[in-house]
Amino acid sequence: MRNYIAIAEPSDDGTTWWISFPDFPGVTSAANRPEQIATQARDALASAVEAGALLPRAIEDGALPAYDLAEYANPLVLLVPYAAPVLAAAE
Repeated sequence: MRNYIAIAEPSDDGTTWWISFPDFPGVTSAANRPEQIATQARDALASAVEAGALLPRAIEDGALPAYDLAEYANPLVLLVPYAAPVLAAAE
């Protein structure tokens, strides 16, 4: 299991949470309720990887993406798990 950072922030009217990933530019999602944020983030990350996005180094590898929380209004930072497939060792 690998973990990546996502940042969620509420819309101006508070009806939607917008989710983005500093390590995955252009990968976004939205949630209508706070309790949906984690699920939506996991689904967005999995969809991006399935569509060909390359996995950068994960938190477990000591990688921390560059992001500035001052760019967000009321941000929520979360770790999003991704079950990377295990590659067989070359024989």
